[in-house]
Amino acid sequence: MKRILLTNFHPHPGGGGGHARYIRTILSSRLRKEFEFAVAAPDGSGVWRLGAELNAPAFACDFPGHFREIPQMLGAVRRFDRIAGEWRPDLVHMNGSRDQNIVVLWKTLDRSATPCVRTHHAVRSIPNNAYNRYAYLKVIGGHLYVSHSAKNISWAEPSLQPPNSVVVPNGVDVDFWSPRPKDAASLQALGLATSDFVFGSHAGMGWHKRTDLFLRGAALLTKRGAPRPFKILLRGNDKEVAESRRVAAEVGIENVVYQGYAEDPRGYLSVIDVGFLLSEAIEAVSFAARELMAMGKPLISSNYAGLVENVDDELNGRLVECGDAEGVAEAIDWFLRLTPERFAEVSRNARLKAERVFTVDKQIEGLRRFYRRSLGLSTSSV
Repeated sequence: MKRILLTNFHPHPGGGGGHARYIRTILSSRLRKEFEFAVAAPDGSGVWRLGAELNAPAFACDFPGHFREIPQMLGAVRRFDRIAGEWRPDLVHMNGSRDQNIVVLWKTLDRSATPCVRTHHAVRSIPNNAYNRYAYLKVIGGHLYVSHSAKNISWAEPSLQPPNSVVVPNGVDVDFWSPRPKDAASLQALGLATSDFVFGSHAGMGWHKRTDLFLRGAALLTKRGAPRPFKILLRGNDKEVAESRRVAAEVGIENVVYQGYAEDPRGYLSVIDVGFLLSEAIEAVSFAARELMAMGKPLISSNYAGLVENVDDELNGRLVECGDAEGVAEAIDWFLRLTPERFAEVSRNARLKAERVFTVDKQIEGLRRFYRRSLGLSTSSV
């Protein structure tokens, strides 16, 4: 059985975002019947803890990447060399720029023949400089992109266009992320009623997620007179919540409730009627958006990168221009004016989109073929 070492640089215990979801998807899949997996990530990080949770070897390894951290980077290369020597992977699968830098240094200094591949989780062009031509064209043997739109934007001129690039769209487990009634305990904890109409975000409050734009759009509609009352549910850490409260006070919005990180968020997600994600940078496709749709939650989504592959306007959600607060206000208003029957139809359409387009089975089959090709194996069914 071939061995694949998954790497990730995110250090936070509850962090990793889409990277952690991606690695969890792999470790929870039927790929483990065909390949043996281990993870290398910072000690105590969310990805490192996945190893113990999902019964895969987990090696503690930091992945410093700042130019001021050269001594630490050399130490990380030595640590990674010990990991590779102990576990002897047949393939290294990198999931970020910082772990990529350490692996590239390791392969160069150690003259290792172990092939390595990289998933590009974010929309970022690759500057055409000497280091990148070496790393992306000569060292990294294959590249995965998680949506067609994200790949196309990332490859826009004058970006480097790495060879052996494949699009394997992210999928979600539609059995796990499935429609359910509003959870009574979550409603009580959040101070909400079953009858409250709730717009909510599942993607956190990073700067590029633009939860502030949703608050500004909601404020515009509220000042003009919303057709019915509504609440807003946001998830974030203490610092993010404090900043969001500042923005809400600035625009005069009081109908916002906050939720912290939860290992299993399905309880509090069940209280959401309509999800939203308004990213205008980085976001390639969003696991969070697809998980919400699998739960039967239609979306208000920006039209950035791969997010347009999630929502069909007025069928299973609304698409708005990046940065357009007026567009957000109009989308909120559109949902609030739907009849119960029409809203139920839009919600069913969100679930159907997940079932038909982005199930996890399609992602896993794409990864299986990519791994086998990267390892020089036949890509036929096994």
